[in-house]
Amino acid sequence: ETSTPENFNAEGYPVVNEPIELSAFTFCESDSGDFNTMTMVQEINEKTGVHVTFEQVMGDAYTERKNLLLASGTDLPDIFFGGGVTDSDILRYGRAGVFIPLNDLIDKYAPRVKQMMEDDPSMQTLMPMEDGNIYDLPFDDQYLPENIPEMLFINKTWLETLGLEMPTTTEEFRQVLTAFKENDPNGNSEADEIPFTYYPNATYEGDLSLSGSFGVLDTSKHIMIKDGTALFSNTQDGYKDYIKYQAQLYAEGLLDPEVFTQDSSQYYAKNQGEVATVGVFSAYAPELFCGIDRANNEYTLLEPLEGPNGDRLWNKYNFGFYSGKILITSDNEYPEATMRWADEFYDEEMSIRVHWGEIGDGVIKNDDGTYQLQNDLPDGYSIDSYRFLKAPAFYGPGVLLDSTYQKITLGDDKIKKAQYYEIYDPYTTTEYLPTVRLPEDDQEIVAQYFTDIDTYVANNKAKWIVGEGDVDAEWENYKSDLDKMNVAEYVAVYQRAYDNSKAE
Repeated sequence: ETSTPENFNAEGYPVVNEPIELSAFTFCESDSGDFNTMTMVQEINEKTGVHVTFEQVMGDAYTERKNLLLASGTDLPDIFFGGGVTDSDILRYGRAGVFIPLNDLIDKYAPRVKQMMEDDPSMQTLMPMEDGNIYDLPFDDQYLPENIPEMLFINKTWLETLGLEMPTTTEEFRQVLTAFKENDPNGNSEADEIPFTYYPNATYEGDLSLSGSFGVLDTSKHIMIKDGTALFSNTQDGYKDYIKYQAQLYAEGLLDPEVFTQDSSQYYAKNQGEVATVGVFSAYAPELFCGIDRANNEYTLLEPLEGPNGDRLWNKYNFGFYSGKILITSDNEYPEATMRWADEFYDEEMSIRVHWGEIGDGVIKNDDGTYQLQNDLPDGYSIDSYRFLKAPAFYGPGVLLDSTYQKITLGDDKIKKAQYYEIYDPYTTTEYLPTVRLPEDDQEIVAQYFTDIDTYVANNKAKWIVGEGDVDAEWENYKSDLDKMNVAEYVAVYQRAYDNSKAE
């Protein structure tokens, strides 16, 4: 038991009589604006007197820095913010005392977080780790279209220019890509067309669902569920057929030659010139890849393709619980004040502002208490790209329940995303992994084996597709190597998770 700090107010505002300064080590990506200058964040800081300064780090650089910080246990930030800390990290370093338990702090100082846990009972089982402690605060989002993140988009202008029909099968798709390559559809008399590109192995702009045309669905975990059984996607025969198809596209110059060498910023910069250069791409929404004007005028949705055996599957996920948005470290001298600061993000209107944009600058608040996402944005911006510039968006904590979305009129591009979701949903799998936090023993298995397995799968995939290996000749050795890397034990983790979710 500790006494209440003298500078701290358990109720009312400010939270502290004299302002305090805290540091936040923050996960984000290249499309994020500066959290330190965002209006809603500044408002929370000023309202509470808890002034948080964010150091934003992207992608792989974040992972490297995070691992060094956690392993050293010294010079820690006061807060880890935005996600990017794995469940394994959370439990391991929570038990080691690097992250402090939040249970009592939530109970005493976070009424909005407590309300979220009452309104969404799944939070009561998802937030605690195996030892019963809550070490992190989540983003709880019930926006259904997020469950189908990656989709394909095709240049309809090129189709019209060349007099082509919309492809519906993998063979028709190959023929369309060939026409894109050979017939100068952008009309600039240059051979600059990239018929097809994606960002490999990514959930939001990748190719993980493309193998569904061959009866197999890959995921970031490389697990698919079929007839109640967890399978390793990348050793199924259909996956080999998918690799051979992609290798054919690559050999014929139909797949981006930089597909396995580009980073995410290079991928998103590919279609930003004066004329479109990409025929088909994978993205959460087309405007994120090519800008709002080009997305509206030149591209349209391409439905999942039917493969040679009649397969036409697509991934669907059970998203909604995004962990690790706020963790308080043992170096933080003001955990009570920090929790009250964190609780501000779980106010309903603040969650709307943090995740969808500022009132008057991305979001309109109506007199009746409803909200409208603005369509009239600066040139070249979609609602998604603008909200990431002006608000923490996905990288912030908060809660957006279905009841909140009933109060929000989505903007045109989000309405389109919802329509895309309805078009893709009939093709999606009905069996997929639940959202779970694995028990410690299973987390250790994943931590021990997954990185090596994932790297081996990705390297062989790239090698085979670009023609530096023969998947048919190497397939049995490949599967044998994965057996030696304990794939069976790894898959068993997710079989238990799936079985437990069904039992519950």
